[in-house]
Amino acid sequence: MRRSKRKAQRGVTLIELIVVMAVMIILVVALGYGFVGGLDLQRVSAKRREEYSAIDGVDRQITRLLQSAFLSATATDTNTYFVGQMDEGGQADETGCDRLTFTTTSPAIPTPSLESADDFETQHKARGPIGGMSEVSYGMRAIGSPKGNQSGLFERVQTPSDADNTQGGMESVLSPQIQKIGFQFWNGTDWETAWDTSTTGMHRLPSLVKVTYTLNTATANSRSDNTATHAFIVPIFTSDVTSDNPVSTTTTTTTTSTTR
Repeated sequence: MRRSKRKAQRGVTLIELIVVMAVMIILVVALGYGFVGGLDLQRVSAKRREEYSAIDGVDRQITRLLQSAFLSATATDTNTYFVGQMDEGGQADETGCDRLTFTTTSPAIPTPSLESADDFETQHKARGPIGGMSEVSYGMRAIGSPKGNQSGLFERVQTPSDADNTQGGMESVLSPQIQKIGFQFWNGTDWETAWDTSTTGMHRLPSLVKVTYTLNTATANSRSDNTATHAFIVPIFTSDVTSDNPVSTTTTTTTTSTTR
């Protein structure tokens, strides 16, 4: 009688042990899925932070310089200009032209100069002139010879500006993640895909510039390339173009043909 009771107790204990082990296995599997999911979320978050950081840096730099674009009131002044055109010919697409060159008063003093303890002459020799009117150019093609296999969006800054808006100054990669860029210009009534202040009747700044670029968001661990298209609009504070005072493309064309 006692022996049968002991066997029953042992059987119940074994069942309980099996149940506990099953619960533990379920918990371990659940924790494993949670850990893997947490790692994936961390990778995605890091990728998003990197993407937003790249976008924010490019947007702020281009906006800062464009908002202080400057154009002399004298049409014969060749040291100030605003030129948006295709870099190597061809036809602009829906995002606009791929090269923008303009003069601006905004570069001011670069951060390395602010943090440097060198005197003015030493900084001038190392970095060139600081302050004053500058020529800025953005494009996907390097004007000079890039180091190594550098690619992306190139920024060229020359201080002071001169009559040649196709070269000169210091050039660097603003963002290696940008694969394509386009510029459009608001003439008061419509978006233009090109702008040239040397053209008769267009010696004015557009009131708005729309910047559209394709950003490569792939990381080193990505299995495939990922891209994101981003666009933003910059108001040109020094422009006198409005809906009541637009730049007329029709008038420009007529004036040009009559002059010829």
